[in-house]
Amino acid sequence: MSSQRRGQLAGLGAAVLFGCSAPLISTITGSGSALSIAGLLYGGASLALLIVRLVRGKGAETPIHRQDWPALATLTLLGGVVGPVALVLGLGRMPAASSSLLLNLEAVFTLAIAVLLGREHLGRLGLLSALFTIAGAVVLSQGSLNGANGTGTSLIALATFAWGIDNNLSQRLSLRDPIQIATFKAAGASLPMLALALLLGHRFPPMPVILVLLAIGALGYGISIWLDLLALRDLGAAREAVLFSTAPFVGALFSLVMLREAFAPQLLVAAGLMAAGVLLLLQERHSHWHRHAVLCHAHRHQHEPIGTDAHHDHLHSPKDLEGIASDQPFWHAHEHRHRELEHAHPHVSDAHHRHRH
Repeated sequence: MSSQRRGQLAGLGAAVLFGCSAPLISTITGSGSALSIAGLLYGGASLALLIVRLVRGKGAETPIHRQDWPALATLTLLGGVVGPVALVLGLGRMPAASSSLLLNLEAVFTLAIAVLLGREHLGRLGLLSALFTIAGAVVLSQGSLNGANGTGTSLIALATFAWGIDNNLSQRLSLRDPIQIATFKAAGASLPMLALALLLGHRFPPMPVILVLLAIGALGYGISIWLDLLALRDLGAAREAVLFSTAPFVGALFSLVMLREAFAPQLLVAAGLMAAGVLLLLQERHSHWHRHAVLCHAHRHQHEPIGTDAHHDHLHSPKDLEGIASDQPFWHAHEHRHRELEHAHPHVSDAHHRHRH
Protein backbone atom coordinates (compact mmCIF):
# COMPACT_ATOMS: atom_id res chain seq x y z
CA MET A 1 0.00 0.00 0.00
CA SER A 2 1.35 3.43 -0.94
CA SER A 3 1.98 6.04 1.75
CA GLN A 4 -0.68 8.24 0.16
CA ARG A 5 -3.32 5.51 0.41
CA ARG A 6 -2.29 4.76 4.01
CA GLY A 7 -2.71 8.42 4.85
CA GLN A 8 -6.14 8.56 3.22
CA LEU A 9 -7.35 5.53 5.20
CA ALA A 10 -5.89 6.93 8.43
CA GLY A 11 -7.58 10.31 7.83
CA LEU A 12 -10.96 8.71 7.19
CA GLY A 13 -10.52 6.48 10.25
CA ALA A 14 -9.78 9.54 12.41
CA ALA A 15 -12.89 11.29 11.05
CA VAL A 16 -15.09 8.24 11.72
CA LEU A 17 -13.94 7.86 15.34
CA PHE A 18 -14.18 11.57 16.12
CA GLY A 19 -17.50 11.92 14.30
CA CYS A 20 -19.08 9.10 16.30
CA SER A 21 -17.83 10.55 19.59
CA ALA A 22 -19.66 13.89 19.25
CA PRO A 23 -23.25 12.52 19.38
CA LEU A 24 -22.38 10.27 22.31
CA ILE A 25 -20.88 13.18 24.26
CA SER A 26 -23.96 15.31 23.57
CA THR A 27 -26.13 12.77 25.42
CA ILE A 28 -24.20 13.17 28.69
CA THR A 29 -23.08 16.82 28.70
CA GLY A 30 -25.48 17.63 31.54
CA SER A 31 -23.79 15.18 33.91
CA GLY A 32 -20.87 17.49 34.74
CA SER A 33 -19.20 20.79 33.92
CA ALA A 34 -17.74 21.39 30.47
CA LEU A 35 -14.23 21.59 31.94
CA SER A 36 -14.49 18.29 33.84
CA ILE A 37 -15.99 16.48 30.84
CA ALA A 38 -13.30 17.78 28.45
CA GLY A 39 -10.60 16.80 30.95
CA LEU A 40 -12.02 13.28 31.27
CA LEU A 41 -12.22 12.86 27.48
CA TYR A 42 -8.56 13.79 27.08
CA GLY A 43 -7.75 11.64 30.12
CA GLY A 44 -9.27 8.63 28.33
CA ALA A 45 -7.24 9.54 25.26
CA SER A 46 -4.04 9.61 27.33
CA LEU A 47 -4.74 6.17 28.84
CA ALA A 48 -5.52 4.62 25.44
CA LEU A 49 -2.37 6.01 23.87
CA LEU A 50 -0.22 4.82 26.77
CA ILE A 51 -1.67 1.30 26.36
CA VAL A 52 -1.04 1.36 22.60
CA ARG A 53 2.55 2.45 23.21
CA LEU A 54 3.09 -0.36 25.73
CA VAL A 55 1.63 -2.96 23.37
CA ARG A 56 3.46 -1.75 20.24
CA GLY A 57 6.72 -0.84 21.91
CA LYS A 58 8.84 2.03 20.64
CA GLY A 59 8.94 0.62 17.12
CA ALA A 60 10.87 2.15 14.22
CA GLU A 61 10.06 5.78 15.00
CA THR A 62 12.07 8.90 15.70
CA PRO A 63 11.37 10.23 19.21
CA ILE A 64 10.65 13.87 20.01
CA HIS A 65 13.81 16.00 19.97
CA ARG A 66 14.65 18.91 22.23
CA GLN A 67 14.06 21.42 19.44
CA ASP A 68 10.51 20.08 19.02
CA TRP A 69 9.33 21.10 22.49
CA PRO A 70 8.33 24.71 21.67
CA ALA A 71 6.13 23.62 18.75
CA LEU A 72 4.70 20.74 20.76
CA ALA A 73 3.90 23.00 23.72
CA THR A 74 2.29 25.54 21.35
CA LEU A 75 0.02 23.01 19.62
CA THR A 76 -0.95 21.49 22.97
CA LEU A 77 -1.84 24.94 24.34
CA LEU A 78 -3.77 25.96 21.22
CA GLY A 79 -5.44 22.66 20.34
CA GLY A 80 -5.94 21.24 23.81
CA VAL A 81 -6.69 24.32 25.94
CA VAL A 82 -7.44 27.50 23.95
CA GLY A 83 -9.60 25.72 21.35
CA PRO A 84 -11.82 23.74 23.76
CA VAL A 85 -12.22 26.61 26.26
CA ALA A 86 -13.10 29.12 23.52
CA LEU A 87 -15.55 26.61 22.05
CA VAL A 88 -17.29 25.99 25.38
CA LEU A 89 -17.59 29.74 26.03
CA GLY A 90 -18.82 30.34 22.48
CA LEU A 91 -21.38 27.52 22.57
CA GLY A 92 -22.93 29.09 25.65
CA ARG A 93 -23.61 32.30 23.69
CA MET A 94 -24.79 30.87 20.36
CA PRO A 95 -27.66 28.73 19.02
CA ALA A 96 -26.62 25.18 18.11
CA ALA A 97 -27.21 25.64 14.36
CA SER A 98 -25.05 28.76 14.15
CA SER A 99 -22.29 27.11 16.19
CA SER A 100 -22.28 24.04 13.93
CA LEU A 101 -21.94 26.21 10.84
CA LEU A 102 -19.06 28.23 12.27
CA LEU A 103 -17.17 25.09 13.30
CA ASN A 104 -16.58 24.44 9.60
CA LEU A 105 -14.08 27.30 9.76
CA GLU A 106 -11.54 24.81 11.13
CA ALA A 107 -11.17 23.20 7.70
CA VAL A 108 -11.00 26.61 6.02
CA PHE A 109 -8.30 27.88 8.40
CA THR A 110 -6.32 24.63 8.14
CA LEU A 111 -6.40 24.74 4.33
CA ALA A 112 -5.54 28.44 4.15
CA ILE A 113 -2.58 28.18 6.53
CA ALA A 114 -1.29 25.02 4.81
CA VAL A 115 -1.46 26.45 1.30
CA LEU A 116 -0.59 30.12 1.93
CA LEU A 117 2.03 29.73 4.67
CA GLY A 118 2.99 26.05 4.69
CA ARG A 119 3.82 25.85 0.97
CA GLU A 120 1.48 22.90 0.47
CA HIS A 121 -0.01 22.36 -2.96
CA LEU A 122 -3.61 21.61 -3.89
CA GLY A 123 -4.39 21.23 -7.57
CA ARG A 124 -7.74 21.89 -9.21
CA LEU A 125 -9.05 18.47 -8.25
CA GLY A 126 -7.94 18.94 -4.64
CA LEU A 127 -9.52 22.38 -4.40
CA LEU A 128 -12.75 21.07 -5.93
CA SER A 129 -12.70 18.22 -3.43
CA ALA A 130 -12.30 20.71 -0.56
CA LEU A 131 -15.19 22.83 -1.86
CA PHE A 132 -17.51 19.81 -2.14
CA THR A 133 -16.62 18.50 1.32
CA ILE A 134 -16.92 21.85 3.10
CA ALA A 135 -20.17 22.57 1.23
CA GLY A 136 -21.52 19.25 2.53
CA ALA A 137 -20.57 20.25 6.08
CA VAL A 138 -22.31 23.62 5.63
CA VAL A 139 -25.49 21.92 4.36
CA LEU A 140 -25.36 19.47 7.26
CA SER A 141 -25.09 22.31 9.78
CA GLN A 142 -28.19 23.92 8.21
CA GLY A 143 -26.27 26.92 6.89
CA SER A 144 -27.88 29.40 9.26
CA LEU A 145 -26.37 32.15 11.41
CA ASN A 146 -29.68 33.13 12.97
CA GLY A 147 -29.17 34.22 16.57
CA ALA A 148 -25.42 34.68 16.16
CA ASN A 149 -23.73 37.47 18.09
CA GLY A 150 -20.34 39.09 17.93
CA THR A 151 -18.92 37.59 21.11
CA GLY A 152 -20.06 34.03 20.43
CA THR A 153 -18.97 34.19 16.79
CA SER A 154 -15.53 35.53 17.75
CA LEU A 155 -15.00 32.82 20.36
CA ILE A 156 -15.90 29.98 18.00
CA ALA A 157 -13.79 31.55 15.24
CA LEU A 158 -10.90 31.73 17.75
CA ALA A 159 -11.36 28.03 18.60
CA THR A 160 -11.31 26.98 14.93
CA PHE A 161 -8.31 29.23 14.19
CA ALA A 162 -6.44 27.65 17.11
CA TRP A 163 -7.22 24.19 15.73
CA GLY A 164 -6.13 25.27 12.24
CA ILE A 165 -2.72 26.30 13.62
CA ASP A 166 -2.62 23.11 15.71
CA ASN A 167 -3.21 20.95 12.61
CA ASN A 168 -0.40 22.64 10.69
CA LEU A 169 2.05 22.46 13.61
CA SER A 170 1.11 18.80 14.09
CA GLN A 171 1.91 18.16 10.43
CA ARG A 172 5.36 19.66 10.92
CA LEU A 173 5.98 17.31 13.86
CA SER A 174 4.40 14.23 12.29
CA LEU A 175 7.80 12.80 11.28
CA ARG A 176 8.38 12.19 14.99
CA ASP A 177 6.75 9.29 16.83
CA PRO A 178 2.99 9.93 16.41
CA ILE A 179 2.09 7.96 19.55
CA GLN A 180 4.52 10.04 21.62
CA ILE A 181 3.19 13.32 20.20
CA ALA A 182 -0.46 12.31 20.64
CA THR A 183 0.17 11.15 24.23
CA PHE A 184 1.90 14.40 25.15
CA LYS A 185 -0.88 16.42 23.56
CA ALA A 186 -3.65 14.47 25.30
CA ALA A 187 -1.96 14.47 28.71
CA GLY A 188 -0.96 18.12 28.34
CA ALA A 189 -4.62 18.98 27.77
CA SER A 190 -6.27 16.67 30.31
CA LEU A 191 -4.13 17.26 33.39
CA PRO A 192 -4.49 21.09 33.50
CA MET A 193 -8.23 20.92 32.80
CA LEU A 194 -8.88 18.27 35.45
CA ALA A 195 -6.73 20.15 37.97
CA LEU A 196 -8.54 23.41 37.22
CA ALA A 197 -11.95 21.74 37.47
CA LEU A 198 -11.04 20.32 40.90
CA LEU A 199 -9.56 23.63 42.05
CA LEU A 200 -12.67 25.58 41.04
CA GLY A 201 -15.02 23.00 42.53
CA HIS A 202 -16.69 22.06 39.25
CA ARG A 203 -19.20 19.24 39.23
CA PHE A 204 -17.89 15.87 38.01
CA PRO A 205 -20.15 13.19 36.49
CA PRO A 206 -21.03 10.04 38.48
CA MET A 207 -18.61 7.11 38.19
CA PRO A 208 -20.53 5.15 35.47
CA VAL A 209 -20.56 8.25 33.28
CA ILE A 210 -16.87 8.90 34.00
CA LEU A 211 -16.07 5.42 32.67
CA VAL A 212 -18.15 6.07 29.56
CA LEU A 213 -16.36 9.39 28.97
CA LEU A 214 -12.96 7.72 29.35
CA ALA A 215 -13.98 5.10 26.78
CA ILE A 216 -15.27 7.73 24.33
CA GLY A 217 -12.11 9.76 24.82
CA ALA A 218 -9.94 6.69 24.25
CA LEU A 219 -11.36 6.13 20.75
CA GLY A 220 -12.78 9.47 19.64
CA TYR A 221 -9.83 11.52 20.86
CA GLY A 222 -6.85 9.22 21.58
CA ILE A 223 -6.87 6.78 18.66
CA SER A 224 -8.37 9.47 16.44
CA ILE A 225 -5.50 11.89 17.20
CA TRP A 226 -2.97 9.14 16.44
CA LEU A 227 -4.60 8.30 13.09
CA ASP A 228 -4.88 11.99 12.28
CA LEU A 229 -1.14 12.45 12.82
CA LEU A 230 -0.47 9.54 10.45
CA ALA A 231 -2.69 11.23 7.86
CA LEU A 232 -0.90 14.55 8.38
CA ARG A 233 2.44 12.80 7.88
CA ASP A 234 1.50 11.10 4.61
CA LEU A 235 -0.85 13.70 3.07
CA GLY A 236 -0.09 17.14 4.48
CA ALA A 237 -2.44 19.37 6.47
CA ALA A 238 -4.56 20.55 3.50
CA ARG A 239 -5.61 17.09 2.31
CA GLU A 240 -6.05 15.87 5.88
CA ALA A 241 -8.44 18.77 6.50
CA VAL A 242 -10.59 17.68 3.55
CA LEU A 243 -10.89 14.12 4.85
CA PHE A 244 -11.48 15.19 8.45
CA SER A 245 -14.30 17.50 7.30
CA THR A 246 -16.42 14.37 6.84
CA ALA A 247 -16.58 13.90 10.63
CA PRO A 248 -19.87 15.88 11.03
CA PHE A 249 -21.57 13.62 8.46
CA VAL A 250 -20.33 10.53 10.28
CA GLY A 251 -21.74 11.96 13.50
CA ALA A 252 -25.11 12.70 11.90
CA LEU A 253 -25.30 9.22 10.38
CA PHE A 254 -24.31 7.64 13.70
CA SER A 255 -27.05 9.63 15.47
CA LEU A 256 -29.58 8.48 12.90
CA VAL A 257 -28.71 4.77 13.06
CA MET A 258 -27.58 4.24 16.66
CA LEU A 259 -29.32 7.00 18.62
CA ARG A 260 -32.54 6.82 16.58
CA GLU A 261 -32.63 10.55 15.91
CA ALA A 262 -35.08 11.90 13.32
CA PHE A 263 -34.03 11.81 9.68
CA ALA A 264 -33.16 15.20 8.17
CA PRO A 265 -33.39 15.74 4.38
CA GLN A 266 -30.13 17.70 4.32
CA LEU A 267 -28.33 14.50 5.34
CA LEU A 268 -28.77 13.10 1.81
CA VAL A 269 -27.52 16.30 0.18
CA ALA A 270 -24.51 16.44 2.52
CA ALA A 271 -23.81 12.74 1.85
CA GLY A 272 -23.72 13.35 -1.90
CA LEU A 273 -21.46 16.40 -1.64
CA MET A 274 -19.04 14.81 0.82
CA ALA A 275 -18.90 11.51 -1.08
CA ALA A 276 -18.07 13.45 -4.25
CA GLY A 277 -15.38 15.40 -2.39
CA VAL A 278 -13.73 12.30 -0.92
CA LEU A 279 -13.85 10.42 -4.24
CA LEU A 280 -12.24 13.36 -6.02
CA LEU A 281 -9.48 13.46 -3.42
CA LEU A 282 -8.89 9.71 -3.69
CA GLN A 283 -8.57 10.03 -7.46
CA GLU A 284 -6.22 13.03 -7.32
CA ARG A 285 -2.87 12.49 -8.99
CA HIS A 286 -0.20 15.19 -8.88
CA SER A 287 3.03 14.59 -10.77
CA HIS A 288 5.60 16.93 -12.32
CA TRP A 289 9.32 17.44 -12.68
CA HIS A 290 10.70 18.88 -9.44
CA ARG A 291 13.99 19.41 -7.66
CA HIS A 292 14.96 18.34 -4.14
CA ALA A 293 17.62 20.27 -2.29
CA VAL A 294 19.98 18.53 0.11
CA LEU A 295 18.13 17.68 3.34
CA CYS A 296 19.17 16.01 6.58
CA HIS A 297 16.55 14.74 9.02
CA ALA A 298 15.37 11.67 10.95
CA HIS A 299 12.10 9.80 10.55
CA ARG A 300 10.54 6.39 9.94
CA HIS A 301 11.02 5.18 6.35
CA GLN A 302 11.07 1.96 4.34
CA HIS A 303 13.83 0.25 2.40
CA GLU A 304 13.44 -2.47 -0.19
CA PRO A 305 16.23 -4.61 -1.71
CA ILE A 306 15.36 -3.36 -5.20
CA GLY A 307 15.58 0.30 -4.07
CA THR A 308 12.35 1.68 -5.50
CA ASP A 309 12.33 4.80 -3.27
CA ALA A 310 14.76 7.33 -4.70
CA HIS A 311 14.30 9.55 -1.63
CA HIS A 312 15.80 6.96 0.70
CA ASP A 313 18.58 5.48 -1.37
CA HIS A 314 21.28 6.18 1.19
CA LEU A 315 24.12 4.37 2.92
CA HIS A 316 23.79 2.89 6.41
CA SER A 317 26.15 2.43 9.28
CA PRO A 318 26.26 -0.97 11.03
CA LYS A 319 24.32 0.61 13.94
CA ASP A 320 21.50 1.65 11.58
CA LEU A 321 21.03 -1.97 10.45
CA GLU A 322 21.55 -3.65 13.81
CA GLY A 323 19.13 -6.60 14.14
CA ILE A 324 17.66 -6.02 10.66
CA ALA A 325 17.67 -8.46 7.74
CA SER A 326 18.58 -5.97 5.03
CA ASP A 327 17.90 -8.45 2.19
CA GLN A 328 14.18 -8.10 2.96
CA PRO A 329 11.92 -5.02 2.92
CA PHE A 330 12.15 -3.27 6.30
CA TRP A 331 11.18 -0.09 8.17
CA HIS A 332 13.51 1.81 10.46
CA ALA A 333 14.26 5.34 11.69
CA HIS A 334 17.59 7.15 11.82
CA GLU A 335 19.29 10.39 10.88
CA HIS A 336 19.90 10.37 7.13
CA ARG A 337 20.85 12.71 4.31
CA HIS A 338 18.85 13.29 1.15
CA ARG A 339 21.09 14.13 -1.77
CA GLU A 340 20.16 16.71 -4.36
CA LEU A 341 17.71 15.09 -6.74
CA GLU A 342 15.61 16.00 -9.77
CA HIS A 343 12.83 13.69 -10.94
CA ALA A 344 9.10 13.38 -11.64
CA HIS A 345 6.65 11.10 -9.82
CA PRO A 346 3.19 11.26 -8.17
CA HIS A 347 3.40 12.97 -4.77
CA VAL A 348 1.52 15.03 -2.19
CA SER A 349 2.70 17.77 0.16
CA ASP A 350 4.50 15.53 2.63
CA ALA A 351 7.77 16.46 4.36
CA HIS A 352 9.77 15.66 1.23
CA HIS A 353 7.69 17.70 -1.20
CA ARG A 354 7.32 21.26 0.05
CA HIS A 355 8.54 22.85 -3.14
CA ARG A 356 7.19 25.71 -5.19
CA HIS A 357 4.88 25.10 -8.13
